[in-house]
Amino acid sequence: MPFTAANHYDFSGDDLTGTVDAHRSAGVWAAQLVLSGETLESTDVTRSDLGFEVRTVVKNLSDGNRTHLLVVLPRVNLDATDGQPATFTSYAVLYTVHGGSSEQHGAAESYDVRLLNGTASLVR
Repeated sequence: MPFTAANHYDFSGDDLTGTVDAHRSAGVWAAQLVLSGETLESTDVTRSDLGFEVRTVVKNLSDGNRTHLLVVLPRVNLDATDGQPATFTSYAVLYTVHGGSSEQHGAAESYDVRLLNGTASLVR
């Protein structure tokens, strides 16, 4: 049974939807993310030991606070002969780096973890 790597991911969960896929001619991964109805620009997709990591800055505030989004997707292998997609669960982390002085009391970052469900497929 020959397997091939999925090249298209659709996912959603906890007010986040997205698509990640490989450009068919160049093999470059690209992402489209929508968080709370807002389309996020300047996404970066990298491959790591976790799978695929999609990162973007959600918000930069003048007080030094920055909110980022990290989406982690598993690598998925598919049966190349039947073309059936595979489902997966994964997660995203919306995290805020609190600016200001290193002298302040409390956590310097805060995290909001979100569960995702999705489908990986092979688009030819």
